[in-house]
Amino acid sequence: MKIRLIALDMDGTTLTPYLQLTERTIETIKNTMDRNVEVVICTGRTLDELEDVFLHLPFVKYVITGNGSAVWNLATQQKIYEDTLSLEQTMQIMQLLKPIDLRIEAFADGKVYISQHCYDCPIEYGAGDFAHFMIKTRTPVPNIHDFITERNLPIDKFNLYFKNVEERATMWDHLEELGYNITTSFQQNVEVNSSTANKGNALRELSSSLSVTYENVMAIGDAMNDLSMLKFAGFPVAMGNAIPAVKEISKHITDTNSNEGVVKAIEKFILN
Repeated sequence: MKIRLIALDMDGTTLTPYLQLTERTIETIKNTMDRNVEVVICTGRTLDELEDVFLHLPFVKYVITGNGSAVWNLATQQKIYEDTLSLEQTMQIMQLLKPIDLRIEAFADGKVYISQHCYDCPIEYGAGDFAHFMIKTRTPVPNIHDFITERNLPIDKFNLYFKNVEERATMWDHLEELGYNITTSFQQNVEVNSSTANKGNALRELSSSLSVTYENVMAIGDAMNDLSMLKFAGFPVAMGNAIPAVKEISKHITDTNSNEGVVKAIEKFILN
């Protein structure tokens, strides 16, 4: 087995529970690339949420954002692939959400747009321990419904934080019935992409552009939104803190993100 491309999820995987990159993780990724193994960040986040990450990883060229809605070449600052929600789909989803009091995050233009009242009350709208991160990385607009209507363009994905678990479950089922790709990376959120947008399809596109076959791809993840890329990769690796569904389809289970599981997997299979 010769790995030529490694896809790394961020939250719950490469980052610590406090959303940090350890020095050892940075060094391991650099050493991997020095061996002519390409590394791609494969995340539900968008570019504005990754600024701190890429300050520490300036040598990483590729990133898959929005759960596969876009693939970027950071060296050229170009989007080389996209699979967005159409304008019609965007407006349909916004209409469904209108009666509900929730935090709507619209991913577009490399940014995350939210209503000002959610930005001003991050704890009330589900930010939990990461209120500071939310404030730092979100772009507030006076009203998200008005903004989306006036913008009149497709978006990459929606990230929805519900206050009420029953409303979350009902909307999940409804959106799934309408054919959207629904996933989650946190207990209280629902991530909505086009029916064909996922990390696996985006990773397939990038692999093809780099002339790398799936047998030579390693993917490391922990959550439901990582399943598609793990199924694509010839060598899927689950974090020790991964959900059972991720562990079931993986060829190796490494340590947790608290204990540098990504580092240990790369050292075992690439740098040994």
